[in-house]
Amino acid sequence: MKTNFIIVACIIAAFSFGGCRTKENFDFKVKIVPQTYNSVTNLSDVNKAAEVINKRLIYFFEIPQENIKLDIVEPQILLTLHNIDTSKVRLITNVITSNNTLELWETYENSEIIGYLTKADNLLRAMRSPGSTLKEEKQPNPDLTGKSTVKTAVLDSRKQFSDQNPLLSILGPRITTTGEPLPSCMIGLANEKDTSMVNSYLKMDKIKALFPNDLKFCWDSNPYKYDPSKALYGLHAIKVTTANRRAPLDGSVIISAKPITGPSKSDIKIDLTMNAEGTTTWARITRENVNRCIAVVLNGYVRSYPRVMAEISGGNTEITGDFTLEEANDLVNILKSGELPFELKIIEEQIIKGINSK
Repeated sequence: MKTNFIIVACIIAAFSFGGCRTKENFDFKVKIVPQTYNSVTNLSDVNKAAEVINKRLIYFFEIPQENIKLDIVEPQILLTLHNIDTSKVRLITNVITSNNTLELWETYENSEIIGYLTKADNLLRAMRSPGSTLKEEKQPNPDLTGKSTVKTAVLDSRKQFSDQNPLLSILGPRITTTGEPLPSCMIGLANEKDTSMVNSYLKMDKIKALFPNDLKFCWDSNPYKYDPSKALYGLHAIKVTTANRRAPLDGSVIISAKPITGPSKSDIKIDLTMNAEGTTTWARITRENVNRCIAVVLNGYVRSYPRVMAEISGGNTEITGDFTLEEANDLVNILKSGELPFELKIIEEQIIKGINSK
């Protein structure tokens, strides 16, 4: 049973006397468990999760190490924070249980996938109305200005295109005015309201069978930057190259990270340094993907997709993604503290007055 012990009187007192020299101290106690118990493989995973929590508390909130106490009663993690600012409690719980992930993926080029999209569109049309033809809509009588005729013709044209192109009517292909595929791993743009329908089409067994087995789709995290309406999102073609179908590189290989600002203060990048394993893998990936895109995927969504110009050796690289300084700092802190080995949830929490609680 979840227990929430919050001493309301103490919290009110803390805010009421906030301007006084004497400051009330509070302890925050939390019981943390795996989101699902079968996700825990051994005690070392629990210890790693506790280590990540400890680092996040230090990096994000600058809580002194002596104010952090972590006890492990497998598979539970018991956390006590001494002399805590109660206004930060909700933010603290969100940060320590957040399962942020950074992944670097190889990709397909748009030109390699556009033919499959056309085949999928054709099959969807056949599945939607096998053996049928479009019927002519009865046209209403035009008004004196003829506007009704024009409007109806436009609507009918759109409906006909939608009927003939179930997929490509909502996933706009990335092509030039002459019909040539644009160079990118972005294979289409869809309105945010249509992304779930695109997903449902692409997950259908008959449609999936048309595409390469090592292809998976991934949406942008932010709206397409050149769309003034900010309603369109890009869909990217990720190439799965590992036997376990996981990203060949992820945040676990990062040993240091820092935000850097370019000539323009809005041009914020993140500088990464990888360990020996990551350095070797990154050099191979960039060597084998010169003039191709690498997708930087944050929490399951594409944040940027730079094109590789040359092999990157030495284990240092920069990632872009239209980050704000706050977002960059948060990602840096996540990378510095490491990724959780499994998802966590809080089942008990207490805020108590911390009189000589150390």
